[in-house]
Amino acid sequence: MKKYLNLAENPNAKVNANVLEVEVYYSLGGMNYWTGREEKRGYYLGVSPLEKRGNMIEYVGFSGIKQLIKPVARKSAKAEAEAEKLAAQYEENLINYVLQQNNLQLAESEKIA
Repeated sequence: MKKYLNLAENPNAKVNANVLEVEVYYSLGGMNYWTGREEKRGYYLGVSPLEKRGNMIEYVGFSGIKQLIKPVARKSAKAEAEAEKLAAQYEENLINYVLQQNNLQLAESEKIA
């Protein structure tokens, strides 16, 4: 599952971004060479600010966040469906964290209730 939330224009933002990407994805886990930490295998919820222009997407390193929401031994359709349901519990907190850390705001049409 991947979705995009529009961001309001903000000249004081720490990153150039016009959308927030919210994605549930599977990771094999292992060593993360960027952080130097071992990561568990499973389904993660990731939230990242990015700039979309036409077919081009520009990510800004270390501006997003991810959280393990369902540890698994192997990838499966059933586990993926469960992870997508669990993502709803964490989504709002992760979105608010990324917005706060990067001085961003959701567009009026995207406000979380």
